[in-house]
Amino acid sequence: MRFRSLSLANPINHPELPNYTVRISDRAKCVRLALSANKGLEVVIPKNYDHLKIPEIIHQKRDWILHNQRKLDEREAFLQSQAPHKLPDVIKLRSIGEEWQMIYNQTVTKFDSITISEQKEKFQLIISGNIADTKACKTLLKQWLMRKAEKHLFSWLRRVSIQTNLPYRTTTIRGQKTLWGSCSRDRNISLNYKLLFLETQVVEYVLLHELCHTIHMNHSTQFWNLVGKFEPNYKTLDTSLNQAWQIIPAWLGL
Repeated sequence: MRFRSLSLANPINHPELPNYTVRISDRAKCVRLALSANKGLEVVIPKNYDHLKIPEIIHQKRDWILHNQRKLDEREAFLQSQAPHKLPDVIKLRSIGEEWQMIYNQTVTKFDSITISEQKEKFQLIISGNIADTKACKTLLKQWLMRKAEKHLFSWLRRVSIQTNLPYRTTTIRGQKTLWGSCSRDRNISLNYKLLFLETQVVEYVLLHELCHTIHMNHSTQFWNLVGKFEPNYKTLDTSLNQAWQIIPAWLGL
């Protein structure tokens, strides 16, 4: 979604709510709220929308905002309890049934470039170079995960699309902080590479969820009926998905 302008505002008479950012989108058809750790609360509005109506929208969505703010706070507390700066010893990709042992080879000089390579037959992932540069090592690992996600999630989504007869346009892999996936009005689906860490059936549910958004761009009764048509156990899987951030390695962040 392309945004045309940006302004800051504060909730009126709701001190328990966070400050929010108003974004005007040329493509937005209705008002939408988004809450993330890095951007906070965003109110996306169509162009020419009356700004004076925004406080009432905030009031109507108060429970949703507070609920999701608590979830973000829980994630932050969880991250703080982990060791986010430590490089992993093992990378367990549950959704595709792979577990990679990490090997770190420090080279003679700290100025050597850092490389990453696979020993596929042993499921070993080797990082060589100045491994004291943990930031660079993490960048390489994230790039590796992005490639793995493209290899596996693209074909997986195509398979579910064919099975459900729910076509989409394109797919991209991203590393969103608070979204496992998204679907645009043009039926372009974006998937989070961190899905690789989740259980297979939960990932399958996310793919189905986004494909159903190609028909219903909301979470209406019609949307959930469509999801339930293909996955009767969707409520249990959705609950599991809401807790899935707890198994994402701390070194990746959320």
